[in-house]
Amino acid sequence: MFDAFKNESFRLRAMLFCTINDFPAYGNLSGYSVKGHRAHPIYEEKASYEQLKHKRKTVYHGHRRFLKKYHMYRRWKKAFNRYQEHDICHTPLSGIEIYEKIKKC
Repeated sequence: MFDAFKNESFRLRAMLFCTINDFPAYGNLSGYSVKGHRAHPIYEEKASYEQLKHKRKTVYHGHRRFLKKYHMYRRWKKAFNRYQEHDICHTPLSGIEIYEKIKKC
């Protein structure tokens, strides 16, 4: 950047703190791949997905695992993917683990 008042150039560093956007825009902003079966940004390798028959759509399952252990939605089959949810949510990545992942980029 150029500072017209001081008449000198400087390096500007900025951080995007918070956005509200759709999934494709999320990929554009973050540089993250939002396509394919492992494109879920939270689960990544642990993503539970299903390819719909006769469609080219991928549906991600497993969001009920974040509910309390005995929540009634965990038992509902018909309203969701024909299965009860027995999985527990995985532990979030630590700051060091996140740093190791983005360091490779």
